[in-house]
Amino acid sequence: MTNKNLMKKIAPVVMSAAVAMTSMPYAVLASDFTDSEVLADSTDFSVSEEFAAEDAQEEFTTEDVQDAFAAEAQQGEAYVLMNIPYDDFYKAELKNNDVKVDAFTSATLNKSRTSGMMNGNSAYHVDPNGTDVTGVTFPVKVSDLSLLKDQKQVTDSDSVTITVTNRGQTSSNTYTGKDSLIENASYSYYILSETPSYYKELTVNADGSYSFSAMKGAQTKTVAIDATLKTETKYGDYELDLDKETFSSLFDTTTDKIYGVTVNTTDGTNYGLRHLENIWHGSKLAWGTGYTTEVHGCPVSSAHYKSIMGKTIDSVTYYTDKGMITFDVPDVKVQTTTGIKATVADIMNTDTSAAVTFDQTLPADFKAQYAVDGTAVSCTDGKLAVGTLALGTHKVEIADASGNYAAIVTEFTVNTDKMPASYDSNETKLVAAEGITAEEFSAYIKSISKVKVDDTEYAATGKGSKIIVKEDGTLDLTDLQVTDTTVFEITAVGYKNNLTFTYKEVENTFELNTSSKTLYTKGSTKTTLKVTTNLTDKITWESSNTKVATVNSNGVVTAKAKGTAVITASCGEYKVTCKITVKNPSLKLTKTSATVKAGKTTKISAKATPSGKITYKSSNTRIATVSSKGVVKGKKKGTAKITVTCNGVKKVFTVKVK
Repeated sequence: MTNKNLMKKIAPVVMSAAVAMTSMPYAVLASDFTDSEVLADSTDFSVSEEFAAEDAQEEFTTEDVQDAFAAEAQQGEAYVLMNIPYDDFYKAELKNNDVKVDAFTSATLNKSRTSGMMNGNSAYHVDPNGTDVTGVTFPVKVSDLSLLKDQKQVTDSDSVTITVTNRGQTSSNTYTGKDSLIENASYSYYILSETPSYYKELTVNADGSYSFSAMKGAQTKTVAIDATLKTETKYGDYELDLDKETFSSLFDTTTDKIYGVTVNTTDGTNYGLRHLENIWHGSKLAWGTGYTTEVHGCPVSSAHYKSIMGKTIDSVTYYTDKGMITFDVPDVKVQTTTGIKATVADIMNTDTSAAVTFDQTLPADFKAQYAVDGTAVSCTDGKLAVGTLALGTHKVEIADASGNYAAIVTEFTVNTDKMPASYDSNETKLVAAEGITAEEFSAYIKSISKVKVDDTEYAATGKGSKIIVKEDGTLDLTDLQVTDTTVFEITAVGYKNNLTFTYKEVENTFELNTSSKTLYTKGSTKTTLKVTTNLTDKITWESSNTKVATVNSNGVVTAKAKGTAVITASCGEYKVTCKITVKNPSLKLTKTSATVKAGKTTKISAKATPSGKITYKSSNTRIATVSSKGVVKGKKKGTAKITVTCNGVKKVFTVKVK
């Protein structure tokens, strides 16, 4: 019920405002108020008489009315959405664990501010820079809204826009109304219009601090599920993976909200987990106990979880918008992490043992068992009997036979001095070195771990990797700035020596041995065109006029008739041409007749085009003979004709003998 004193104060202001907007008398408006303390006589109402003594010094405006109603609205029982710090959220949910549950501190500044990363945006952050995930936005029952007078109220008119850049992609999300709680102070709240099915109750302590009850009203269920506890994880010192299929049948992590999770041990202790450091991908949970200090660039908070070592996990409880679900997992002992680091020295492929050392002394009750790639090996005087191993990296696991301690895991590499590859500058690619098989070359390419291009190093595997050397050895120079002086250095796992070479870009060549050629219909009727090239594709040949000259696949040109033709050699985009001129052959004599005396000689001077063998023949050797070199000798008086022939052309030389 509206406070009577409040109504005493605001009623005349309301009526004054109403009268100002209408012609209705006070009496008509006042009849709407039934509180007798407000209106003693609706027909004889005087503002000055009724309020003069109590409120002679007070003046009211429309803003006063609005403020008065707003103040009145901040009273009474209500349900709100509230930003609750992790420690406050978990205190009533945990047993036997008073160590504070810290906010998750992020070094990347984007995780807490990226939409969808925090299991349905059920968590919030205080710092706009995104330096942490502070706690959980959760429904809260408040006995009187006035208890929240010092906290920020978020309304439907509020909004916050968050812009982040992840992997080079920039995106902005605007959150309005209750969703804007994602980036607001702790204990900021939004008044709900409906009663939620689950909530926590707020209590104000004597010192003014807040405390919250355990989750109320939520449906509860227990589900049996398989789970695996790992001590090798990139998320901390321990990782508990729930069976994904069973988990997915209950949760859709893209839409359902996970407010929190507790890992529960058989001694009745609970451990509260936080978004992003501990709650990964919904069904994957991880935490540190003091040995892993950083995950993905973010510092790891481990104080709350340190006491779990040596205990046995028997269940995990999820606090969700679908209720409280307790997953009953097979009991699994949390082996104590020692924090001891082992080092196994790299060896050559001719070695059969490897030295192992520790940065600390193993606990006296640590019963070490050694295994390489899952196969048990012996260790004597700090030497692992590894036998003959393949090139590359091998995993060593040092387990505690008693099962009390987590295994110590490390790696070592088996190397070779052999370099299976070389750089072919003509083809600008890596090729198998002399005496190396295709299998050995392929194994080397697959083992490449990084490529350094001048001063910039590129990882060849893993997140953010760049493949520069392809499987066939060719270089992918996309986005690289290379010149004839660019130095490449290739590192491959298992190969002791790096391959270093200077890149030299060889220009493609495609040239003919001649640009023009003359052939004849007789005699020199053929020629072979040759291409000089470093291209490896097939060369094709073509004649522009096959009636004049033809060309075969080997570049052999054959003259057919007098005229010209263009021969084109092609290889992809490259083309070269040769002009072929075909002529008829000719034969010229310096003189066509001569007179000699018997017993004397004369010489026939002949020039053939094209050059070729010239033959001579006398029509009457009794009168004159002719040698193979055109020397004519008179025999007796008379006349003889000498036929001169070359390339099918004939000329006649007449000789008279006296």
